[in-house]
Amino acid sequence: MTAIDDKTRATAMFISSVLFRATLAGFVLLLITCIPILFLTDQAYAIHSSMIDIPRDQYNVLMFTLLGNMKVLIIVVLLLPAIGIRWALK
Repeated sequence: MTAIDDKTRATAMFISSVLFRATLAGFVLLLITCIPILFLTDQAYAIHSSMIDIPRDQYNVLMFTLLGNMKVLIIVVLLLPAIGIRWALK
């Protein structure tokens, strides 16, 4: 293993901090997205079905797939690299 100089360590910690903050922002956005989908389902469906004619069961599948994909994207693209960088610096 090679030694990491202070400038490289500081840069890696900065990148890790940015990724952790982006993860937090992503989960806040996910929470804001969940509220209308979970608690205002009839109103949200009415708005979307007025734009696109879609059956209710397909709409529900699309919305929960969207939420799941957002969660996976946040974890895989933002959280895991941040944890990996911190782990590598230890």
